[in-house]
Amino acid sequence: MTIILNSLNFVRTYLQYLIIGVIVLGLLNVYVCGGFDTPKSVLLIIVVFFVIYPVLINTKFSEIIGHLREPRPIFCSIALNFIISPLIAYGVGLTMLSDQPEFFAALILLSLIPTSAMSAAWTSFSGGSMATVLYLIPLNLLFAAFVGLPFILPVLIRDAVSIHHAAIMKNILLVFLIPLILGQITRVFIIRYKGAATYQRRIQPELGGISAMGILVLLFLVMSLKRNSILLHNYHLILTAVVPVILYYISLYVLSVVWARLLVRRKILSPDKAITIIYTSITRHVNISLALVLSAFPLAQASLMILLIVIAYIMQVPSMAFYAQHYGKKFVAAGPG
Repeated sequence: MTIILNSLNFVRTYLQYLIIGVIVLGLLNVYVCGGFDTPKSVLLIIVVFFVIYPVLINTKFSEIIGHLREPRPIFCSIALNFIISPLIAYGVGLTMLSDQPEFFAALILLSLIPTSAMSAAWTSFSGGSMATVLYLIPLNLLFAAFVGLPFILPVLIRDAVSIHHAAIMKNILLVFLIPLILGQITRVFIIRYKGAATYQRRIQPELGGISAMGILVLLFLVMSLKRNSILLHNYHLILTAVVPVILYYISLYVLSVVWARLLVRRKILSPDKAITIIYTSITRHVNISLALVLSAFPLAQASLMILLIVIAYIMQVPSMAFYAQHYGKKFVAAGPG
């Protein structure tokens, strides 16, 4: 048991590096052995039960109810995540990815799925308001599931890739709503029979490790698909995805920080709450993004879309760590100055 727990902790700690290794191994598998023909149903089982389900056990959607009387952080976060973020992605995509529809669609999708547990981690590190971030995370996810993805996504990607409104709704049900319900029931069950202290101390940290392990298995299988031979003969595709992702994140960082500083200067939010607006906008939920790509789009398009999302994750983690270490605490302590 100790070996398993240590392994999960190792995977969770070094996930960004392991992702690079898994991608390389998957492509080597294609190059040397010809790759796999993994059925989409197998990939979806991994997505739903090993990537999304553990994450949603740890997400407390009940936090939203008690904070609806505090609308300012809600409005400020949603405006950034569902107006500014997708407009940035759309502008970048239209300028740089007009001839790469899979990358374009992936960037738009990524821009509409904000926050993750890392939003809370960096908020805590910077001394921000944990009460605020803990209800902004589930609220943004719900808004993404029932407004951003079904209504904004189809408008922005239009005919870039083949997808239908009904298919989006069906796959939101599959990869979000069902795991959400199961996750909430599971957490209540664990706390009732094991106690809140045991859940928080022993079980909750390992759920993140299970999800991280699920991502590694999923990425290896996806990168091992035979159709990925196209990447082995077209290395420029990686650079094609990298540059727009960098531009998207730089633009989002600048506008998020400017927006948060304006909120403090106008005394709309205190610095400890304004910092949560930054962290819940910069952090994209890579797990759910991967799940929706695999469930809603054909596998022929999914590989390239997943490549862009993985590149985004690899950039997101160190950039957030850098910002939190060098600017986050100063922002909370001194406001916009």
